[in-house]
Amino acid sequence: MDRRETPRGNTVREWWQVWGPRAVFAGPTIAYIILVLLGVTNANIGVWMLRENPAEPLGLQFGQSQAVRSDEYGTESPIWLSEMARGGESALNPLTVSNAFFAQIPSGIFSSIVFLDGTLLRLGNLLPHEMLFAMKWWLPSLLLFIGLPVWFRQITGQLRWGYLAAVLIFFAPASMWWSGRPVNTLGFVAAGCALAIFATNAFERRWWTRGVVAVLGAGVLLARLPTYYQPLAIVIGVPVVVATAVVILCLRTSWRHRLVSLGAIVLSGLFWTGLLFWEARDAVAAGLSTLYPGDRRSTGGPVEFGRVFGGTNYAWLEAVGPSGATFETELATSFNVLIVIVVLLFTARRWRGGRMQAGAAIPIVAATLFWLSWCTISWGPVGELLPIINRVPDFRAAQGAGFLATIAFCLFMAQWRPSRRVAVPLTAAAVAGGISAYAGSSLQLEMLPGLTNLMVWVSAIITAGAVFLLVRWPTSWLPPLLTGLAAVAMTATATPVLFGLGDLRDSDTAKEFLAWGDTARAEGTVWASDDGYVDALLMSTATPSLSSRQQIGPNVENWMRLDPTGEHEDMWNRGGLHIQFDWTDSAALEWSMPSPDMVVISGSPCVVADRIPELKNVVSSQPLTDGCLALIDELPWSGRQHYIYEVAVP
Repeated sequence: MDRRETPRGNTVREWWQVWGPRAVFAGPTIAYIILVLLGVTNANIGVWMLRENPAEPLGLQFGQSQAVRSDEYGTESPIWLSEMARGGESALNPLTVSNAFFAQIPSGIFSSIVFLDGTLLRLGNLLPHEMLFAMKWWLPSLLLFIGLPVWFRQITGQLRWGYLAAVLIFFAPASMWWSGRPVNTLGFVAAGCALAIFATNAFERRWWTRGVVAVLGAGVLLARLPTYYQPLAIVIGVPVVVATAVVILCLRTSWRHRLVSLGAIVLSGLFWTGLLFWEARDAVAAGLSTLYPGDRRSTGGPVEFGRVFGGTNYAWLEAVGPSGATFETELATSFNVLIVIVVLLFTARRWRGGRMQAGAAIPIVAATLFWLSWCTISWGPVGELLPIINRVPDFRAAQGAGFLATIAFCLFMAQWRPSRRVAVPLTAAAVAGGISAYAGSSLQLEMLPGLTNLMVWVSAIITAGAVFLLVRWPTSWLPPLLTGLAAVAMTATATPVLFGLGDLRDSDTAKEFLAWGDTARAEGTVWASDDGYVDALLMSTATPSLSSRQQIGPNVENWMRLDPTGEHEDMWNRGGLHIQFDWTDSAALEWSMPSPDMVVISGSPCVVADRIPELKNVVSSQPLTDGCLALIDELPWSGRQHYIYEVAVP
């Protein structure tokens, strides 16, 4: 039959057979390109504290920035903006080792390959900064929405459950309230694992070039696993990698082929990871030598039931807010309840997965149950003896386990065989709804007293309804679609929609500091301020500063210039440290630590400049009268006036 005579239905089917598998790449990529070209992100850098005049913010933003996300808008985003502003030039704080490793910014040849997105930030002299920022911001999400569905299709033959898993991970409370940190880990891991399986299949078909390229790509992607937030990477990244290794060993090929393919992938990952650590060896050594977190050892312990299983109640988190000193970022978790449903459904004995599906599901389920035990059972001194695991605090395990539970549930449901009877889906729905209601009631007692009974009931009913639909009709697209929409509705307003970079680039104050930053880097001098929000501006404009964030560890030699006796080492020998100054006219420097992640040095700028002669400019939130200072400008930031001084020490 001539193709023109082919029935329309067959033509459409043939078209979908050819182009359908490619749509998994095209859809997310097109969305990514649009977001990059528009310079759109859901970053919180538009928060009022990072505005020249909060009453008249520059740029376009929908929704409110979350002040609680200081790690993002005060550290991570400014580091990226700094890289664009200086085009790869060095702009280090003399007090700290380089923050590049944990910020996924290149510091050498090999890291420029592994951190390719960070390398592209150096094109700030050629491309708009808002586009480069959006490029880096959304890359993990792009990889998640491509890598996870492809990984699911490789293992289960289905895409829909991979898409549902990606949506539930992306919009989970612990992700949206944590500026996408879980996505930053899982995006690269999912893409790397999908490439690893593709490489194995390519070698089987003797596609040698494709296989080698895929092995190298998988190694590059997986090398990023230990470079971000390590406690979270241990919880959610390592189990997916292990599950992928088991899947490769379960493929229906010869043992020689499986072992050689897996060995090549492992060697590629170790090769790139080793080179990455070798380049950053000084920074890594400094981090491991810190009192915190280098010497920190954690053990498992019981976390409140509401925090562990209350993920389905956090749709109301923005409206009611936590009480006391608890922050949304520390409280929010994911959907841990799903692992309970997996265990319940397993007893119904209607799972039809083969050895490859079991090879993927068993490690994920086992890891989920282990981490849930880490945050629900007291492990005592034994837990502190477990290497790598003892790097994970119990509350971080509670936050991360839900992402594994989501993947485990979707893997299980991809092979679930429904029954005509409704007893099983009704039971699963009742259990899920009951856990949600009890967790919500637990949250009401202390952490979320503003959570009403109606809110708890609504969350429980929606949870029960979603589980019922998914279990009752697992072969339909409608239940995953409705569940995904419910997840989107939970947290879509928890972050803003920001066009551009706001006042960090468009304001007159930021433009002044961009010029001052160029001068300081050229002269080898540094600044210092007494305002943490000015510190974020200094970092964003690549203005070298003593007052900044010490992400990894200290430059001990330079700290000893400020603290010659080492009396205050327990304050400054720490990672994740905010270094701040409090300007006075005192000739002696006083040290304080108002919180575990902040050190404040009080004293005259002249004394600091005498000990660290590189200090040439000071920003103060109030006028200073020290003899070594000359006022050169006054600029607004965070809605108040700041005074700019030049330091002249004989």
